[in-house]
Order: sequence, then structure tokens, then C-alpha cells
Amino acid sequence: MNQKGTILPSVVIFVFLIATVMIGTARIYKNQMQQMILTENYYLIHTMIALSKVEVQRKLAESSTFKKAVFNFEDGKVEVYKEKEESYIFIGTTKNNPTNSIKVNVSFLNDKEFNGKTDEKKEIEKSETEKSYELLKSK
Repeated sequence: MNQKGTILPSVVIFVFLIATVMIGTARIYKNQMQQMILTENYYLIHTMIALSKVEVQRKLAESSTFKKAVFNFEDGKVEVYKEKEESYIFIGTTKNNPTNSIKVNVSFLNDKEFNGKTDEKKEIEKSETEKSYELLKSK
């Protein structure tokens, strides 16, 4: 290594390796940030859909002629369409990423089946919905 011509290739190789590591780290960071945003949107949309389910159940209790609705939230909206007799489609989208929507098909129990549930199951469903509402409200 006492020759004058070996310093430049050594420096070039060293800089190339450092640049490769830096670019690789930047790509990993970018992918993790994109995944975090998608996960956050996923939970946000499912929370909005859960709140919309409660509203649809209330509207169905009032009137059985419910066909479609749009629920607007601070962070997005949920569109509800009647597909079959007791089946509804919920499509949730967020304001910050309208191209990433989630479609959920939900079947509601009729009154006889719903009243047959135990009070414990109703309380569990109620507490889960309230937790989702508080989570959305805190944002």
C-alpha cells in the first residue's frame, strides 16, 4: 500500500460503499413510513365504519326502509348502500388519501335474532363502539 496510485481507488470504493448503505437505509425508512401511513388509514377507516354501523342500526330500528346514506367525519366519509334484504356495503375513505378506500359487507341481524343476544354480548359491542368513538374523537 505504499504506492501512490492505490489511494484514489480505495477512496472511491469506500465512498461507494458508504453511499450504498445510505441509500439502502433511506429506502427502508421510506417504506416504513408508507406502511405506517397505510396502517393508520386502515384503523381510521375501520373506526369510521364501526361508528357508521351503529348509526345504521339506529336508523334501521326507526325505519326498515333504509337504503343508503353517507356519514361524514372529520377525517373522511363512509358511504352505505343496501345490497340485499339485510346486507349492506360500507365504503370508507379518508380525506388525506381518497384513493385508498376499504369496502366492507355487513349483514345485520333481524329483530328476533338481535333480541336473542345476551346482555353481556350487547355490552361488549357497546363498549367496543364507544372505545372506537373515543379514539376517533381524540384525534
